[in-house]
Amino acid sequence: MDLGYGNSNQVVGAAAAKAILAQTQAQENALTAEMAQYDTLLNSTDSELDQIRERRLAQMKKAAEQKSKWLANGHGTYTAIGEGQHGADAAREFFEVTKKSDRVVVHFHRPATRHCDVFHAHLEKLAAVHPETRFVKINVDQCSADGGGGGATYLVEKLGIVVMPTILIVKNRQAHHHIRGFDELGGAENFSMEALEFVLGGHGALTLPEGTEPPAELVDGRAGVNDVSVSRFGKGSRRGRGAYGTSEDYEEED
Repeated sequence: MDLGYGNSNQVVGAAAAKAILAQTQAQENALTAEMAQYDTLLNSTDSELDQIRERRLAQMKKAAEQKSKWLANGHGTYTAIGEGQHGADAAREFFEVTKKSDRVVVHFHRPATRHCDVFHAHLEKLAAVHPETRFVKINVDQCSADGGGGGATYLVEKLGIVVMPTILIVKNRQAHHHIRGFDELGGAENFSMEALEFVLGGHGALTLPEGTEPPAELVDGRAGVNDVSVSRFGKGSRRGRGAYGTSEDYEEED
């Protein structure tokens, strides 16, 4: 379901606050669980400690096997899909990727839109440190306004991609959430990789390291959380079949 974050400064600020609150609660729950484990260890006998050690080794082995499976499915890299002629294979590749991976971050981009380059740089780095998530990109220049363009056009229409850049979060083969432009990141391009990581983690697109704190820019608004420059579709922009806009098509909400 597309949550469709609103186009006012207050709504964008609320979206960031909600993500921060959710992650803070998760951290508190993790800390409580960790303290309970320490209590268990303090009260354990040697035999019980051996059992705990065996369970831990089994968990580590399972985690290593899972990571190997992820890497075999293309995790750990930020790759392009649907680069065949006219994007004819984009839809097929998209469905193959989402079938093999429980969590996928898809960047719909245009090479000529410089704002997309900001996401490219951050997603490249995030892919390397979050093997639990598959990171891919789709070039929408393979689409055409008359509905041509093969699989890429199908995905743009089916998934409601109307803004460049757009990040689509797919969880368990379901389109979970859209991040359109920089709205949830302050509406400006000077956000950090850590800010993007935190927002993606808040939506369940990746697993944040234990103890991760909200980046200061999301807390105090330095990244522009209350200074939105991307808010609504501009007049004269194409929104018909196969059409898409760029962040430059947006204007500040009155």
